[in-house]
Formats: sequence, structure tokens, C-alpha cells
Amino acid sequence: MTESERWYEDGLPFSCTGCGNCCKRHGDATHVYVREEEVLAIAEFLGRDPAAFLREELVVEDGWITLRPDLEQCPYLTEDARCGIYPVRPVQCRTWPFWDVNLQSEVWRREVNGVCPGSRSGRLHDADTIDAIADATEDWYEGRLDAWPGLEPGGAGQLPE
Repeated sequence: MTESERWYEDGLPFSCTGCGNCCKRHGDATHVYVREEEVLAIAEFLGRDPAAFLREELVVEDGWITLRPDLEQCPYLTEDARCGIYPVRPVQCRTWPFWDVNLQSEVWRREVNGVCPGSRSGRLHDADTIDAIADATEDWYEGRLDAWPGLEPGGAGQLPE
């Protein structure tokens, strides 16, 4: 996509409100993908054996590892709508809402804004930063990045809050 084609050329607002809505099932959006590095970090954070954690808590399907897509919300969402694995949450969670699929004008306005109050206000993120986050997220899950900054256990990452 060329810069002139970006409907969000002037940037997009986003600041996490901590509502937990992004951690709940919304229509067809049910999969949170995790790579092996993320599985290991989450298992260590939870004090679990990685093999047992993978077998008991995750789903492996068509070569992808995901959190259980059959649940109505993330199993790590606490009662007070907080992430129970926040320091080691998957990259997909770290980069919400700046995913390629969300950067279609209609998807942003209808689906993202409908779920996320932080996408309607908050700090303005410039288009280049948004594209860099979306591209890096795709590269991470397609195996084109060897490491994600801040992924090690306890690292919060270098992404917008």
C-alpha cells in the first residue's frame, strides 16, 4: 500500500482503557496466535511445564498454535478485566489494534471502534508507526523475525500502550 492510499494518513488514536473487551470473543475473531517462544515464556511465567501447558491449554491446528478459540474470553483475563499474563502476553495482544486486518477503513470504524473505546480517543499514532507495527506483527507470525523486542519473560515490549 502506498502512503497516498492510507485512509489513516493523519494517524489513528489509541490508548488502552483497560476494559478487557479486546480479550473477549467478537464474531469470527476467535484466534490468538502464539509462537513457540511465546508458549515457553507464558508457561514459565505461570510456573507450568511447557509441554503440559501446550497440551492442556493451547490448540495446535494446521501448523499454528493458538489460545483456545472455543472460549468466550481469554482464559487469562482476570475478573477485574486485566491480563493475567500481561508481562508475557502474545505479540498479537501487544500490537492490538494495529493489525493489517484492522487497518481497513470499514473494519476500523465498525469492528475496532465498536469493541475498543481506546480506539476512539487517546494518543494519536502516526501512519508510519502504525504500518511498522502491523508489518512487524505479520513478520513475527510468518517467521520472518527471529526475535520480538521485549518478549523475554518480564519484558513489556516496545509497543503503544
